[in-house]
This record gives sequence, C-alpha cells and structure tokens, in this order.
Amino acid sequence: MGKATNGLERLMNSFKVYDEFDEKVYHDAHLLLHIYSDVLWGIKNSYTNIVCECKEIYGDASVAVLDVITEFGSDLKAKLLHEQLEDAEASKVIIDIINAAMLKLKTYPSKGERYHEILKTTYFSEKKYSENELLDMLKLSRSTYFRQRKKAISLFGVILWGYVLPEFISNMRHN
Repeated sequence: MGKATNGLERLMNSFKVYDEFDEKVYHDAHLLLHIYSDVLWGIKNSYTNIVCECKEIYGDASVAVLDVITEFGSDLKAKLLHEQLEDAEASKVIIDIINAAMLKLKTYPSKGERYHEILKTTYFSEKKYSENELLDMLKLSRSTYFRQRKKAISLFGVILWGYVLPEFISNMRHN
C-alpha cells in the first residue's frame, strides 16, 4: 500500500464510530447524492438559459459579451445575467469536487470500483432506475445492495469532506 492509501485508510478510521461510519457523514453524503442529479439538471438549464438570453438581447451567445457589457456599461439586465452566470459557475465547482470524490472512491483499494459502480448507477445516472432494475444491473441481492450502498455513501462522504474538499481549499489558498 502506498502513502496515499495509508493516509486515506487513517482518515477512514478517524470517521468510524464503533466500527461503523459516523452517521452524520453518511447522512450528509446521502443527502448530497440524493439531490445531485437535480442540481446538475438545474445548472445545465440555467447556463443554457443565460446563453440564450444573452444571444437574444445582445446578438451574441458568448459569455465574454456579458463581461464587457457589465464592465463598461450600466445595463442592468447584463449585470443580472452575469450574476446568474457566476452562480452557475460556483455550482459547477461543487459538481467538480463531487466528481473528484467519485474518482477517488473508484481507486479505493477495498471495493472502491464496486462502491463507485453502485453510487454511479444509483445517483449519477441520467435515467432513474427502479430498485429491481438496480439490483439486476449490479447483480446484487437487495440486502447486499443496501449494505454496500451504505458503505459506499459513507466512504464517499469521508473522501469528500476529509480529503478532496480540504485539498481543494488548500489549493485555492495557494493560488
């Protein structure tokens, strides 16, 4: 095992309570995963609407147009569109952080690929599958699915809040 794996293993252990993952980490990660697809859909639609409005009002779909108009003009609509764009960009950063945590989860040495597959199929798929479809696709019994899903969510939460997010914040401070 490499240093990164040992560090992640220690981090995992720090989030354990009585041989189970901290329930708050599980709960918060589960909520985040549950709303992920709705947030992603909202961001895509918001960005598309901003670009369409920009093209309709200013004749150009380029977001750079908004930068120029808000920088040198007093156009209230351009400022509003620019603020909406900034909100969409902030949401995209959150999506990128979540995706980075999913990639780390996939490389986790003990069932990481399996946990990644469970979360990807359950929460990150554009199509929402029924429970039976999920069980068939993942080739799992119902009890095994729910047990492994809970472990996957907990591990995802630990990776997100204990590894990826602190690393991201550290990088932001150094840039």
